[in-house]
Amino acid sequence: MTADSTASAHPVRVVIYGSCVARDTVDLAGGDRFDVIAYIARQSLLSAEHDASAHFPGDASIESDFQRRMMEGDFAGNLAERLAEAAQEADLLLWDLVDERHGVHVFDDGGVATRSIDLVRVPEVLAAVEDARHLEFGAEEHFALWSERASTLRDELAELSLLEKTVVLQVPWALVTVDGRHTPRSMGTSAKEANEAYLRYYQRLRELGFRILELQPLGVLADPEHRWGLAPFHYSQDVYEEIVERLSAEDPSA
Repeated sequence: MTADSTASAHPVRVVIYGSCVARDTVDLAGGDRFDVIAYIARQSLLSAEHDASAHFPGDASIESDFQRRMMEGDFAGNLAERLAEAAQEADLLLWDLVDERHGVHVFDDGGVATRSIDLVRVPEVLAAVEDARHLEFGAEEHFALWSERASTLRDELAELSLLEKTVVLQVPWALVTVDGRHTPRSMGTSAKEANEAYLRYYQRLRELGFRILELQPLGVLADPEHRWGLAPFHYSQDVYEEIVERLSAEDPSA
């Protein structure tokens, strides 16, 4: 089902699993063609079904209800539950891998929490993962565990009749801005380093049969005036418009 084919009937009902790439695409270029029915953010695939909720500091001072819900969901590892809740209503599942970029924290009891930008900004939550092992994105162990979990997710999506509705957004981090400057590092990682690390994760998803919407590195630029500020994954408007155009031209259920 495509954005164009449903425009006269109802907006495309989208589940977003990921973060700013998918969400900004819908918000900044989707117009009234999309209706976000579920947003699962700040949650690595590795935290799914690895409950770490006992480690979450319930009294933490967190800026917004959204940030709290996302972190609580991540610590609970509730990805499968959230997908199951939205599956029957969803027309499209957009998945981006942005929130994988800083790896995860693994507790001794098996719980897993994503090292998200929100986590590191909340002192109480950051302290809660201090004694957990940091498993870095791109490390051999991270990739091996993630690859296995991706296979499990594929089977779960197939059971929910969501696999054929899933599109993975392979949008590289921008190397430069619209005004020709090099993009800044994100928590110590450059765009070039991130793009190299991500490649085998996308390749694994291809091997598993996921549908990939890929943009090329030289075709994306970062926007210093982006609503969330300058970052290698905060793009110029034309990037989001291209994604929507290609989603509209293709049928995710094909």
